[in-house]
Amino acid sequence: MKRLALLAIATVFPAVAVAQEPAPGAKPESAAAAPAKAAAQDPVEELFAEKCASCHSVGKGDRVGPDLEGAHERRDRAWMFRMISAPNSLLDSDADAKALLKKFNNVRMPDLGITEEQANALIDLIARCSTETCNLAGVFVAVTEATDTDIEAGRKIFLGETALANGGPPCVSCHTARGTGSIIAGGNLAKDLTHVFARLGDEGLDAALRNPAFPLMKDIYTGDHAMAKEEAFALRAFFAQSNRAVGEQDETYSVLLAGILGAVLMLMFFNALWWRRMRGVRKPMTQAGGMS
Repeated sequence: MKRLALLAIATVFPAVAVAQEPAPGAKPESAAAAPAKAAAQDPVEELFAEKCASCHSVGKGDRVGPDLEGAHERRDRAWMFRMISAPNSLLDSDADAKALLKKFNNVRMPDLGITEEQANALIDLIARCSTETCNLAGVFVAVTEATDTDIEAGRKIFLGETALANGGPPCVSCHTARGTGSIIAGGNLAKDLTHVFARLGDEGLDAALRNPAFPLMKDIYTGDHAMAKEEAFALRAFFAQSNRAVGEQDETYSVLLAGILGAVLMLMFFNALWWRRMRGVRKPMTQAGGMS
């Protein structure tokens, strides 16, 4: 009788029966995936993560720039609006802004192309996040999710074999790193990036790539030339691999080393030419002296 009752229910409500028995081969959704779908990222928090988090925190201490917790209480709204929307004009004219610039090693905040609406929203966000917990890391994919394909994509971006979508120059123009597989590992205008993943951490490196605060990089990789999320992720994957490869033999040479070797070879070449020339001049003179 019980089986007959169940069959009757399945006949009348087929959707219920189907829902209780997944199709063969179907993968059940994980418990962790459901909350992830429900908890959408606040767009203003994501904006802060993209534009501000590489230099500032709210309640987690100073970074390249000051901790912004309580900034809305220390400064009036008009001042904050100017600092967010057009910082360079304020840094050149305002005494308080100049004092902050001096305190934080003269690292200037770049103009980030923030609209009036976004600037006001960020001021409200700073006020809110000064008193409650916010997700200011944004939608973030950890490098532990990276595959070998991602690592290879990052290597090619570093070397310039794959051009950046927004036209920025390749990292190899100024930096070196282990694991590129290239004869010339890179330039020496800036730091070796072999250990950058260990120095900055995954989230810090992501922020530094997508919204750099370093004097030269902020002029090159912001605005229309900002790095895409996917490109930053691929580079993080490569740098994480490069960091793990410490101690392994890497048959690459820096531009400096190649230049030194080239200079030594050129000196040896010209020295040999000069020696032969001198020998050619001295030989007739020696023979003439022997005959006199």
